[in-house]
Amino acid sequence: MNRAINELGPINTDVPEFPLATATMTALRKQVEQSGSSDFSSLWCGKNTEGCEEISAVDLTRKLASLIE
Repeated sequence: MNRAINELGPINTDVPEFPLATATMTALRKQVEQSGSSDFSSLWCGKNTEGCEEISAVDLTRKLASLIE
């Protein structure tokens, strides 16, 4: 959790729905991140499952390793 979640709460009906809240926080997030803080960084998880696949951790690790070789 970070400052944004602590102050706004993890579920807040006054905050725009995903992904609209990101644009609202952009200027503040950029300014704070430049100082090395993640107090207002995005911590949400999206709903887009396109491209997802069921894969074992071993296979995923091999797949990722192959991309850097």
